[in-house]
Amino acid sequence: MNKCIERLYNGIIKENPTLVLTLGMCPTLAVTTSAINGIGMGLSSTVVLALSNLMISLLRKAIPDGVRMPAFIVVVASFVTMVQFLMQGFLPICTTHLEYIFLL
Repeated sequence: MNKCIERLYNGIIKENPTLVLTLGMCPTLAVTTSAINGIGMGLSSTVVLALSNLMISLLRKAIPDGVRMPAFIVVVASFVTMVQFLMQGFLPICTTHLEYIFLL
């Protein structure tokens, strides 16, 4: 009986991908109050994700195992900063609404 309850708990709460993805989107849902803000945030996060994954894939063999995680954090933070500066320069209206997400 305990195995059944454990499997049910793991399937619904602990290992539920929908719940995990929804919890990960809490900052996004809190900031987006209009469709334009949501589109801007979606595009900016997609650009950061794509460029950071490309850079990490290129640097994967050159980064030692001991500093791999800090290096990945620096790469992602660098792309977030670049996207933030580009949005401030070219899309200042969108940046004023999304400035709080860049602080996270």
